[in-house]
Amino acid sequence: MVMQNNPLTKFSVQQLKQAVAIRERIDGLETELARILDVQSPATRNAARRKGRLSAAGRGRLSAMMKARWAKRKGQKSFRIAKAARAKGKASERGQLKGQIIRNLKSAGKAGVAVKDLATKLGKSYGNISVWFHTTAKGVKEIKKVAPGRFAWAS
Repeated sequence: MVMQNNPLTKFSVQQLKQAVAIRERIDGLETELARILDVQSPATRNAARRKGRLSAAGRGRLSAMMKARWAKRKGQKSFRIAKAARAKGKASERGQLKGQIIRNLKSAGKAGVAVKDLATKLGKSYGNISVWFHTTAKGVKEIKKVAPGRFAWAS
């Protein structure tokens, strides 16, 4: 069995206890010197540090800021306004893409429409529409692949 090179194994228990006692005296003298000179030592600075905990008011402000940021990112006026609109029964954006794609496929006829053209027409990215066809469209029986990158509504 190979022993690891630990520098503490070279010292006896008595020597280690002596080293700890000297370190404690040094820390005590540093603290006393800092008190005399009215300067914070590294030991007292660490003791004076506060844990990074937020008050309830701080958490509330942070939560409000995050909600406002997400509402802005989603293009809504504010979180409360969007919540009120959903409560009134206004249509949300979820599911709108499916309806738009199906309408375009139906109007394209048997020739179908290319994913690239559909993405341009809907103002979405090619990748977004392509992934939609490879995931969501698989659950719609009427959508058929007529050529590579081309789909049609078969009813």
